[in-house]
Parts: sequence; C-alpha cells; structure tokens
Amino acid sequence: GMKSLELLKDACVEEYHIYPDHDYFGVDTKTSVFLPRSKQSCDHLYGENYLYTSCTGRCISASCPLRNIPRYEVCPEQFPSRIGTITNGKYLAFFTKSFGNIYTNRYFVCENKKRCVDYDKVCDLVDDCGDTSDEDHCSNHFKCNSSGHYIPKSKKCDGNFDCLDLTDECNEECSKQLLETTLLKGLSWLIGSLAVFSNIVIIAKSLVTLKRCKTSVAMTNRCLIILIALGDFLIGCYLFVIATYDGILFKRSYCLNQITWITSLKCSVVGILSTIGSQVSLFAMTGLSVIRLHGIWNSMRVPGEVNMKKSLQVAAAMFSLVLASALIAVIPVIKKLENFFVNGVKFLDDLKIFIGTPDKEKVFDVIKAYYGRTKEANLKWDLLIKMARNMFSQDFDYEDHTERVAKVNFYGNDGVCLFKYFVQNDDPQRSFVWGILALNFICFLFISLSYLLIGISSRRSSKSVAGSNNRQMQKRNRRMNQKIAIIIVTDFLCWIPFIVICVLHSVGALDATPWYALFSMVILPINSVINPLLYDDVLTEAIRRPSRVIWTRISSSIVYQRIWGWFNPAPTETVEVESIETRESKATTSDTNRTGELKKESSAPNIPDQSTTGGDKELETTTAEGDRYVRAWRILQPSRRD
Repeated sequence: GMKSLELLKDACVEEYHIYPDHDYFGVDTKTSVFLPRSKQSCDHLYGENYLYTSCTGRCISASCPLRNIPRYEVCPEQFPSRIGTITNGKYLAFFTKSFGNIYTNRYFVCENKKRCVDYDKVCDLVDDCGDTSDEDHCSNHFKCNSSGHYIPKSKKCDGNFDCLDLTDECNEECSKQLLETTLLKGLSWLIGSLAVFSNIVIIAKSLVTLKRCKTSVAMTNRCLIILIALGDFLIGCYLFVIATYDGILFKRSYCLNQITWITSLKCSVVGILSTIGSQVSLFAMTGLSVIRLHGIWNSMRVPGEVNMKKSLQVAAAMFSLVLASALIAVIPVIKKLENFFVNGVKFLDDLKIFIGTPDKEKVFDVIKAYYGRTKEANLKWDLLIKMARNMFSQDFDYEDHTERVAKVNFYGNDGVCLFKYFVQNDDPQRSFVWGILALNFICFLFISLSYLLIGISSRRSSKSVAGSNNRQMQKRNRRMNQKIAIIIVTDFLCWIPFIVICVLHSVGALDATPWYALFSMVILPINSVINPLLYDDVLTEAIRRPSRVIWTRISSSIVYQRIWGWFNPAPTETVEVESIETRESKATTSDTNRTGELKKESSAPNIPDQSTTGGDKELETTTAEGDRYVRAWRILQPSRRD
C-alpha cells in the first residue's frame, strides 16, 4: 500500500475545499483533499471522492452534484445543535461541530429542503434523500427503468443483467442480437443452405450406390461417407435454426427474450444436434482415412465379398460412432450431472434479490448473507435452491415464487446454443471440455497422418510405373495429392486455430466469448460445405461440367481473344509466326520431294517402294500440324483473322 501511495504522490495535488466558497464569519477552516492533477473519468468514483473530484472540475463530462446552499433554515428536523453564521453579509448558513472542535458544513441539501445528507452519501448508488436528488446529477451510475434502483455505470452493457427489467443490457446503446453483424447473418444462411443441399445429394447418391457394393471395403467406405454427409447435414440444419430464430422470430427483440431462449428446451435440443453432427462427421472422417490407409498398405489382398456377417459388422461400427457422438452431446444435460454443467438459474421476477441468471457463486453469496454462515462453500444446486425457497414465507396464502426455477445448462452458455468450448480454469466442466478437445485433436492427427502416408505411398508407386501409362498415372497422382492437401489444410484451418484460442481463453490470455457466434456459424461449419466436394465426386463433376462449358464459351469469345492479344502481344506472335512459316516451308519441301519421287515411280512402275505409304502419312501429319498451328495462331491473333 505504501508503494502505491508513493507512486500516486506526484500525480495528486492537495487542495482546500468548502461549498459554496463564500466568506463565512468566524470560519477559517476548509476541508483538505487530495485530487488528481489532470482530468479523469469519474465513473469509478463514489461518495465524497466523486463529489470533490467533480466539483473541482477534474472529471471528464461530469458536473458538480451540489445545487443547494446549506442555509440555516433548511433541514429543520436535523442537527438540533447547529450553529448559524453570517455569510457574505447576506444570509445565515449553518455549521455543525464534528471531528472534535472543527466546524463544518459538509452537507448535501436535498431538493425537498427537508433532508440533508453527508457528502459520502452523495452519488453512492443509493437514494438517501428520498427524492433521488442526491443521485440525479451523477454520471457514475445507470438507473433501471422499472425499479428505479441504481447500478454502477461499469455494469451497463457488460453482458450480465443487473436490472429486473433488463434495461441495462437491452437499450439503444448495446441491445444484443442473436447474430450481431449483417455478414454473420448472411453467412449463416449461405453456409446452412449449401451444407443442407449438398449433403442431401451425397446421402441420396450414396444410398443408391450402397446397394451395388460388391466388397466389404467398398460398403464400409460408402457407409462412412454417408455418416460424414449426415453429420454435416445436421450442422447445416443447426445453422438454419439459429438463422431462423435470429432473422425471423426474434429480430431485434432477442435481448428481451435472451433468458427465455437460453433456458429453454429448444436451445438444448439445437445444441445437442449440432454436437452430434460435428462429432459424427469428425469420427467418420477419421475412420475413413484409416480404412483408406489400410487399403493402400494391403492393396495386394483381395477384399472380401459382402455377406450378412460383414454387413452386421459394418452396421455395428457405424452405430458405435453415432452412439459415441450422442453420448458426448447428451452427457452435459443429464440431471444427475447438473451440478457440473449448469451455469446459472433463473428465478421468477417476483424474487427481486435474484436478477438475471445468477451463477452458483452469486446465489451462494445471497444465501450466506441471509443465513449468516454455512458449513460448505461449494454446495450443490438442489441444496442451494432448497435454501433459497426457505428464505421466503408461505403464510397467509402467499404465492410460492420459488417453485419455478429455470436452469441455464451447458448449451445455454451463449445464444447460439453451441457446445461450451470456451471454459475458464474455475469452470467445473473444464475437464469434460478439455477431454473432448483432446479427442478431436487426436482425430485431426489421425486424419492428417493417414492422408500423408497415402500420398507418399501413391507417389512411390507412380514413380515405379513406366511406359505409356506413366503420364496418366502421374496425372491421377497429382489430382489425388491436391485433394489430400485440401483435406489436411481445411481440417487444420478448422480445428487447430480453434483449439489454440480455447487454450488461450482457458489460461486467461484473452476473452474469446465475443467470438462464439463466429466460430459456431462460420469456422466450424465450413467443413460441412467442403466435405461433399472432397469425399464424393458427384458434386465435383456436376460443378466441373458446366464450368468447362462456360469457360469454353468465354475463351472463344472475341472479347477474350482481344484481351488475350493485348496482354500477350510480341512473344506469342513472333514464335507462332516463325513456327508456322517453318512448318509450312517444310511441308512445301516435302511436297516437292514427293512430286519428284512420283515422277521416278512413273518411270519404273515394276519396282515397289515401301516408303511411299509412310511418306504420305508423314505429309498428311505435317500438313495437319501446320493447319492446327495456323488455327491457333489465328485465335491468338484475332486482329489478323480477316
């Protein structure tokens, strides 16, 4: 404490203050106060600290709350031992003896002139005058509309409800929406639409193909692709639901309905479906990568045919993946585990001591203040709610407002109802969340490692292939490596930055809570749109064919040819012209030689020449190549086509 005072010594200045600064007969003592040298924000000051700082002009955008002069006739029922003294020779002011033999007038005169309060009662968030005049001219608070009580200005727009009518958060300055930005709203509709449509196509096509699978490996691959599409489809549906509630049902009224939404069964169901979809897709991608790697390593082994036993084994494996995903999603809403996963409770508004959705710590503080002491600091939710009910009387047919208690469960942590990935070190659910994040990270490592090994193996095998099929093999290998790179990069960009931010949030390096909507609506679901293009070719081919047609029409248009000619004038023209002229001269020479040979053949008709047929073919080939170069030259040089 002494070190802090030493640091503040040079930043403060001592002054003497009395209000009003008049000439009081017989009074030569003023109040000594230490004030900051420069102006500052007074939103964190209360009582006489706020009053002296603001009345000496050292508050930014804050006026002095002192309005009425403490005349002798004010507050007649208070201070019977007051002393009157002539002030400025015009009026009689009153003083009282305090702090020993010191006379002071440090009293705030309320607007009704019937009550006076000490300076430490001014701007202290409490209506001490009874007419709110001791708080009306203060800038360090926010006044709730319905109840009229005051809260610190720092609690306005802080994300927590402190007013019964929610006006501290639901106002023109900071009224919250489910999805804050227009970009986020648009992306949620776009990604949701693409995810739902593309994965419906993949599921329908895969179900038809599944019946034609002849081997167990093919059937397993197809089932895993169906699971990936099913999980991504659920994520698309999740985006649709959130976007619908934001843009159609809530609109700008979400802030007033926020507590009802995050404590509702609908929010929990939406969160469970999104978690199941995310985990099913991730587990299926992991299984598919491992099975494909196993197939590469055992490429010489003949796969088994489909039979009843193989079908049951595949069905059991798929069911296990879905069951594991469902357990991860449902565990946080099990009632017996609510002591670990419930983040807050909502009592009825009639219980004015519980505002908003207080967490366990706030409820415990209220109960401790009422009962005086408790044996355990960390009580269970059931016991806390029971103790809160016993605080209120049930006599005279009093309506029991403690029977209906809504709970903010694991998925109600934010309005988007996402799995609570962002946890602090003191959150009871941190072990569960960290376990799921570690599991997802291991799945990402399996996927990346498997496809890296597949790429290395295919590259080695393509190098060992020689002959006419080598180019085709290299082309196929290049495409596969590109797809593998896209799979690894998209999974990396989806999960690794997210896990890093979760770690930084957990250790307190940053507050990632405002990014919840961005991760839930854009970053995590983006794979649901990319996966249908990576794990099945039906959509890729559907996009590639019209793209080729469109590109062909564009490249053959006159506008494109002229633009191409502008950007590629000299080098292309010189090389192509020289090539064409050279090939045309070769063709002419070859034609002349051929004419001479024909003349020789006419003079010796009985001697067959086996080179005649070959010469004709060579002439035709050379001429054809020359024609192709001429056509190419004319396309590249549209200005010379005429």
